Amino acid sequence: MRARRAKGHARVRDIAVNNIVITGSTKGIGYGYAREFIKRGHNVFITGRDAGDLAKALEGLKGEATGGARADGLPCDVAKASEVQTVWDKAVSVFGKVDVWVNNAGFARTGVTLLQLTPDEMKTMIESNVIGTINGSQVAVKGMQAQSHGTLFNTLGGGHDGRVIPGMIGYGTTKRAVRYFTDSLIRELGKASSVKVNMLSPGVNITEGMLREVRALPPAARKKVLWPINVMGDYVETTTPWLVEQMLTAVAAGETGQHIAWLTGGKLMGRFLAAGFRKRDLFARYGLSAA
Repeated sequence: MRARRAKGHARVRDIAVNNIVITGSTKGIGYGYAREFIKRGHNVFITGRDAGDLAKALEGLKGEATGGARADGLPCDVAKASEVQTVWDKAVSVFGKVDVWVNNAGFARTGVTLLQLTPDEMKTMIESNVIGTINGSQVAVKGMQAQSHGTLFNTLGGGHDGRVIPGMIGYGTTKRAVRYFTDSLIRELGKASSVKVNMLSPGVNITEGMLREVRALPPAARKKVLWPINVMGDYVETTTPWLVEQMLTAVAAGETGQHIAWLTGGKLMGRFLAAGFRKRDLFARYGLSAA
C-alpha cells in the first residue's frame, strides 16, 4: 500500500460541506485539523478530556470559521466506548450526519527504555492509541453503515511499519497495533463498502505534549533529543493544511485504503542528508533553542 506523498498545498474546491468529528482535538495536531477544516467551510465536532480546554478550543475555532461553518464538541475519554458513542450521537444531533471521523486522540511517551517506561504511561498509551482507535472505529463504522456513507481516518505513527526506533518501545508497539487493526478493517469492509477507511501519518509535529516532554529532560539529554527533531519535525501550521487537503480529496473521490503520509522515507532521508548544510531551530520560538 503506497503512501500519498506531500507535494505542496493544492486546494480542494467545489466539494460539499462535510461534518467532521476529530477526537483529541482541543490542542496539537487535532486542533490544527479542526482549524483547517472550519477555515474551508466544513463543520467540526471536537473532543478532549478537559472541559476547559474544550471551551477554549471551540472559541478559537468559531473565530476561524468561514461560510457559516459551525464548531461543537464534547469532553470525551476515547478509552470509554460509551463516551465515544455519546460523541457520535451528539454530533449527529447537531449536524444531522457525520461524513468524516478522524481518530486522532493519542498519547506518546518517547525517548525512554522499557525499564524507564512506567506502567501508568504504558497503560495510557494502550488505552488512548489502541483502545481509543478501536472504540472510535466501531462507533463510526456502525453509524456510517446506518447512514450509508462516511470516511474514517486512523492515525499511525513511528513504528507502525515494524521498523524499530530507539526510545519508542511503548509508543511504537501501540502504533504497530493500530496499523494491523486498520489494515484488517480495510480488508474486512472491502472496496465496495459505503464506509471508506484510510490512514494518516502526520509526521513529527511540535505540539504541547512534545514540548512538555522536552522541558522535563535534563539539559544534556534535551540537547541530544532536539537535534533529530529539528531535522524531522515541523510545526502544526505547516503540516495540517496539506493533510486536510488530502483528507478532503480522499473523501471527495470515495477513496479507501489510502495512506496519507507527510514525512515519507525519501523525504526523511533527504532531510538528514541536508542537515549539515541547512540549520533548523524549531524550538527557538519556545525558548528551547538547540544551539
